[in-house]
Amino acid sequence: MSQGINRRFDYALQENENRENYENVAKLTEYGTNWFPICGVSAVCFPEQQVPMKFNEDEREVYDRIIESARANGFVVLFPSDIRECRSLPYVATLSKVVQANSQILSMELMGVHRCKVLEQNLQNGEALVQLLPEVEIPSLLPNHVPRYAKNYPITEQRSLASRLTGYPFDSLRDVTNNLIEQCCYELREMVGESAVNQAKAKGLASFSYYVSQKIFSNRKTEYSLLKEDSANTRIAAALKYCKISIGKCARCNTRIFRNQHIMRLSEQTMTHVNAHGFVHRITLLSEIKNYGRASLPSYEYTWFPDYAWMIIQCIRCHQHIGWEYISMTRAPHRFYGIQREGIRFQNDEEDEEEIDEEDHRSNQEQIEESDDHVDEEENVDSDSAQSLDE
Repeated sequence: MSQGINRRFDYALQENENRENYENVAKLTEYGTNWFPICGVSAVCFPEQQVPMKFNEDEREVYDRIIESARANGFVVLFPSDIRECRSLPYVATLSKVVQANSQILSMELMGVHRCKVLEQNLQNGEALVQLLPEVEIPSLLPNHVPRYAKNYPITEQRSLASRLTGYPFDSLRDVTNNLIEQCCYELREMVGESAVNQAKAKGLASFSYYVSQKIFSNRKTEYSLLKEDSANTRIAAALKYCKISIGKCARCNTRIFRNQHIMRLSEQTMTHVNAHGFVHRITLLSEIKNYGRASLPSYEYTWFPDYAWMIIQCIRCHQHIGWEYISMTRAPHRFYGIQREGIRFQNDEEDEEEIDEEDHRSNQEQIEESDDHVDEEENVDSDSAQSLDE
């Protein structure tokens, strides 16, 4: 039996490797160099995902260097700048390509191409040495363990035979993965529509795992953990629970902001935008929210939605910034909301509904108690007033 199979099932390892010491020999020699410009961004970029970037005048030198290098070899290394793991080598990043740029306003769009590992950095030159990480699907190990005489057997028989020979559950593993895929599809169809989900699924397991990872409701820390997943199978399994949302709460004080039914069903949900200061926001669009207050006047400047003015909104209890309200006098819907993902804590387990009911009960009890206290205070005031009148 292969030592790699015996030790680690979710990596196509060589005999002398394990997950901890894995070194991919597939260097980027076909591109002429392994050194690429490196850039931190306030988002996680998955392969096949587009990320907008905006630079200010003080960063023109950085912008020009990225564009010049991208023209020479086509790639830029993107990493989430606020993830602690990316402060020490090695770490996982995304090899990306510039798909469009505007030098007048110092903006560009990048698309993730491949996961990579950053091995060295030259901060003075703004470059990093990287190597590609493999796109691993657990069933891809199967051909290495099917006898030659069985190569033309139906795939189901190959899995069954390999399972008997190695003791590894190739046959049931495919069923488990297919079940997870169908669960993801079920959740995503309600969110982005059946057509978009079917197109993503048709691109293959690895591509679909990144598609699901882009659509989950979570923060950058969770998204980065999905980028690091070694196989498409485990990435789908890890992302599935974040597709199931029952309620969104303020990340700071736990105040309820919206329920699942208020999420707008759009093929581009969720959306990625960059503001004038270069900060990338991933937002979720909602038709209705609660427990919020407006923190700015309406403005059409730098609006992400043409003809819609925006206002900053914050949690009514702790005043944390949670997103934007968009208003139009000429289009329908008249009003909708964009929730900033980092300001929200997403609850996604079925048990959350029980917690919601308990919170409703506690909230009602608190309101009753506050009301009773208020009544008692009024009675005491009336009593004191009457006594003073008698005196």
